[in-house]
Amino acid sequence: MKLEVYKILSINFSKNRTHGGSVLDNKNEVIENQNVDKDQISEKKSNNCFFVGEERWIENEKIDKDKKSKIKLFFKKYLLLDNVNFLFGTGSSIHLGAESIQEIPKQISEKIEKNDDVNNLFKKLKEKYEDKKLLDVKEEIEKGNDCLIWENKINDLEEGLKSKLKELKIQKEKVNLKEIIEKNELDDIEKEEIYKLGVEVKLEDFLNYLYALKYLMKQSEGLISKNELEIDIEKLGKLIEAIKKAIFEMCDIDNISFVKNWFLNKKGNKEIKEKMEKEGKYTYHKSFLTSLLQRPLNLRRANIFTLNYDLAFEYAYDELGIEYINGFVGFNERNFRPEVYNYDFFFPGDTTEGKVRRIERVIKYYKLHGSLNWVYKNQNKNNPYGLYEIPIELVRMKLENKMDNLGEIMIYPTSSKKEYTLNFPYSELFRKFADRLQQPEAVLFVVGYSFYDEHINDIIYQALANPSFTLIIVDFNGTKNDGEIKRLNDLKDPRIIICQGEELGDFKYFSKELLPTIDQEDTRAKVMNSLDKLYQTENDKKQEV
Repeated sequence: MKLEVYKILSINFSKNRTHGGSVLDNKNEVIENQNVDKDQISEKKSNNCFFVGEERWIENEKIDKDKKSKIKLFFKKYLLLDNVNFLFGTGSSIHLGAESIQEIPKQISEKIEKNDDVNNLFKKLKEKYEDKKLLDVKEEIEKGNDCLIWENKINDLEEGLKSKLKELKIQKEKVNLKEIIEKNELDDIEKEEIYKLGVEVKLEDFLNYLYALKYLMKQSEGLISKNELEIDIEKLGKLIEAIKKAIFEMCDIDNISFVKNWFLNKKGNKEIKEKMEKEGKYTYHKSFLTSLLQRPLNLRRANIFTLNYDLAFEYAYDELGIEYINGFVGFNERNFRPEVYNYDFFFPGDTTEGKVRRIERVIKYYKLHGSLNWVYKNQNKNNPYGLYEIPIELVRMKLENKMDNLGEIMIYPTSSKKEYTLNFPYSELFRKFADRLQQPEAVLFVVGYSFYDEHINDIIYQALANPSFTLIIVDFNGTKNDGEIKRLNDLKDPRIIICQGEELGDFKYFSKELLPTIDQEDTRAKVMNSLDKLYQTENDKKQEV
């Protein structure tokens, strides 16, 4: 299906941008300079940006009604392509009280410290891991490479050393450790303190380190004594489970009340809290899904990939009555069967006409990093992967030590390769992700993901070798972070579109304001509202009796 079919904008777009064999004609200015009344412009400068290759359609501007409608029409064109994909990161769950677990969060450290059985081992291994990272930082700087850190990390230095440093060159709230070392007269001890600022302990990398260590210990049984290793493999297993339990509790968003939701209780988020209280906790996810399901039935099913462990989308699917294909089959025991991603849903055909009709409201759903409600048991002939999906309530009971036979909680694909049996389901999911992006005229919307996962990034970069592939990034900070998004923007590739800022880079605004809506969904909402009132009236009558 070619893009020429969807020339629905009456706006002048410039430079006849070639897009995978088809041309988006007349694209001079997707967003024109508008004569907006001064009263409509906030005194506070906006950080909204909309970049298409080297073109800056919106740069640090407020989004008025006209700009918003044009962006909606622009996105609608891509939603009408045959191969539509979404990838979601932590940014899509922050408003639900989830927290970024890129680095080891304070909450996890505190939970481990309360666990006397594994606390000493945690501190010891974390220290060893930090020592290795410190050597990496030194090596990079000695090679002449930049090492950027957030400006506020300088506050971790002692006042004496901090005051000794010359005025720091700050770029986008970051400073370069290499420049600090080069431009200041520091002794070896002081240099060591500067190097330490560049050490980051990413939680998922640390888990990989623990799994790799456990693997080596298993493989070396009988070759090396426990005393030589100085680590007890049983305690190491307990430490891994303690970390996973802490991750589970942080990501179990349905258990996070509005009162305990750190995001909703931040200053300035009162309106968001009121909307979620009125429309439901998952209102933003439901708005997104409602728009996505408006795609014509003759197009392929949309694919949603997520790196989040939480069940936000699952709860939204249930509330909207959406069928979703997530790789699991069965009723009493839902086991992983990746071939079901090739299945679809149809109404029974009319035998006289020999026709069948596809069922509406179906989505294909992939959890690339695992899920809170996945567990691993032994492989068998009925489930060669050994992976099962179980009710979240059972997982909670397992973590409270009320059930022991549920299997191992699966919430991260480790890098210990073939030794770790569950690598296979994850590799299958990654393969599906790569395959979907290689389809003709595929588009990938990346929402709330900051490109920290090298495996995911590699798949996206490989997709860019496909001339008809389009990448649309929706991220709050976007190019303002010196990282992969900035590097992608620097390519000046017209197939790479970046939306960033307080509105354009926000999942909530994206789902409610930037995706198209039609009357059909408004009608459905009215029907659901009528049913709510009907059952509320019936319940009131029962209470009166």
